[in-house]
Amino acid sequence: MIAIHFEEERDCKQLYVLLRDYIERYAELGLGGKVESNGVETIVLNYTNKHVSFYDSFHPLLTSVLTEHVIKTREDDWLLDIIETMFYFTDEEEQQQILTIARSILEGDRSDLPSLVPFFNRYAYIYDAFANSLEEETNFYYDPFLTFRLREYGEMLIDCVEIAIDEYMLEQEYQNMIEDFRQYVQCKPQKFEVIYVVHDEQFMFYDKHFRKLPKDEVLYHLQEELVFEEAIELDNMVISPLVSMVPSMVHVFSDEPDHGVVVTIQAIFQERMKLYPYHDYEKKRLE
Repeated sequence: MIAIHFEEERDCKQLYVLLRDYIERYAELGLGGKVESNGVETIVLNYTNKHVSFYDSFHPLLTSVLTEHVIKTREDDWLLDIIETMFYFTDEEEQQQILTIARSILEGDRSDLPSLVPFFNRYAYIYDAFANSLEEETNFYYDPFLTFRLREYGEMLIDCVEIAIDEYMLEQEYQNMIEDFRQYVQCKPQKFEVIYVVHDEQFMFYDKHFRKLPKDEVLYHLQEELVFEEAIELDNMVISPLVSMVPSMVHVFSDEPDHGVVVTIQAIFQERMKLYPYHDYEKKRLE
């Protein structure tokens, strides 16, 4: 007999329903388990199959259900608590944006961001923690287990929130930069009727006559207060020089519409920017 004790009635009810459904679903396959609950603080489980070891059948099922329950019902609350109490973000909208980034990191959807603890698999870690604590005959206290046996998982969540906050702040800076540049090109007198931006590994600027703009001419127009690409050589900058030239229209030739620079140009110039496939460059030049 396994008795699982809870401090939260919600956890008791949720896990009882989950375990009951799984036991009923697999009964015809010979799982041989029974679950009962007082609906408030305790679930009692009995494994009745005499032909298959508890550790080969019922134990992995129970461990998997508990692992999934922790991640689905507790993880977001813990992340939000870390965001607020450790990093002092109290605005609900900001919290939700950071939480969304943190979730994407945990699910491995942000390969562009620094990785968490190498090879840390939270599912495997929580599963192993439960597996090592659940015996065929035991009294199991759910909340103390979460507090004291999942410390490495908690530390990993803190690392995750730190990365998420860094990314959130960068995204905020990016959005502010986009808005500042958008206002700049809308308010300043235009210097060029049109600038053609040709992207073939590198980005090159051409004027309305399709004359390639030499680097010294591009840098001549560059406004120091617009420079934000701190880690990029002046000769390789694209956004700051382009905004500094204040073109009335921007025509971009690129086969990578999702390239970060192309997306940023679109965000700044909006309807004043037109995108073409790279191979249209020659055709446009000869018109």
